[in-house]
Amino acid sequence: MFPFGKSPFKGMMENIPKGMASKDMNKYIQQMISSTMSHSFPDFMQGNEFFKQAQDMMKEQQDMGTEGHGQKPRRFDSNVINTLDECIVQLKIPNRDIVSSIKVYHTPYVCTIEGIDGEESFKEEIQLPCSVRKKGTRAIYRSGVLEIRMPKHVNIPMSQIDVHDLD
Repeated sequence: MFPFGKSPFKGMMENIPKGMASKDMNKYIQQMISSTMSHSFPDFMQGNEFFKQAQDMMKEQQDMGTEGHGQKPRRFDSNVINTLDECIVQLKIPNRDIVSSIKVYHTPYVCTIEGIDGEESFKEEIQLPCSVRKKGTRAIYRSGVLEIRMPKHVNIPMSQIDVHDLD
């Protein structure tokens, strides 16, 4: 602790104009920060290995055209529809020959589609926006679209909370 009146910041505080309004104080602080950081921070970012690696990773992800790192691009265009009582996944599959080899699985939050396209096998996982039931799923292929209808899990446990009046 510094004794009263012996602070090392006392000289700095005397340089700040007295009677400064909040707008003026904000402007003064912005000027101080920009004058100290304007030249050194961009140089720090360019010379720092961490920022170089982060920029390289972002470029790789943009080149891959995917949201997550290391994910394969999707084979089929998919659309997930969340209705009141079911979750619907629609996949555009133009090649009708693939449909006979497709297998559909799901957990409460993920729908998995596996199959064989010629000599190549594929597997796609689609995240579901809600919890779905274990049974009752239907899959129909019609007009180049595979539609998977999964009923929602609606048995959500509810607990009552007592309200106490403190008046």
